[in-house]
Amino acid sequence: MATKLNNARYYLLSFIYDFALQWFYRPLVRQLVDVINQQPGENVLEIGVGTGITIPYYTHYKQVTGIDCSWSMLQVARKRAQDYPNTRIALKHAAAEEYNLGPAAFEQIVFCNSLSVIENPKLVLSAYYNQLQAGGSLYILNHFTAESGLLRWVDKLLTPVGKVLGFKSFFPLQTLLDPETMSDVTTLVNGYWRIVQIKKPLYAHETN
Repeated sequence: MATKLNNARYYLLSFIYDFALQWFYRPLVRQLVDVINQQPGENVLEIGVGTGITIPYYTHYKQVTGIDCSWSMLQVARKRAQDYPNTRIALKHAAAEEYNLGPAAFEQIVFCNSLSVIENPKLVLSAYYNQLQAGGSLYILNHFTAESGLLRWVDKLLTPVGKVLGFKSFFPLQTLLDPETMSDVTTLVNGYWRIVQIKKPLYAHETN
């Protein structure tokens, strides 16, 4: 996610990102953050914060750390954060693969339209799940390839386009999950774009 090619892509996308996504994506973002705001715990890590489209919706009870590998998108996010002084957010330049969050530093970890642009999403998801506080949750808002049907084939056909644009078009959810550890998985919003919660047990012996 931190390659020079991706940085060039994100520089160009930073000018149109919000406009391109606003008409269908913003309501999902608000639903995602509303769910997070209702959860216990103060500390939230958002991976791939981008232009800060989530910033207006976090409650002031949350202390948010947002990371992104794109300087240009972070600049947009910093300007947006100035318009929402009640949102407690620290914005940092870092790639998901390189960020060291420390053991059990966050109660909620969020991937908002970012997981499918990571080179090895399963590895990254597992690493952050392991660092999550016991009883905490991972939240993912992303497109996910259907298990069957026409859209599954469309995603496969669009794979070359996705490679050029820097995201994975063919992106089935089940291939990302470790069934031995990630057993408590809930789809909060269903459809092509989904909001998924992965809850970490409070105790190591708990299972779903």
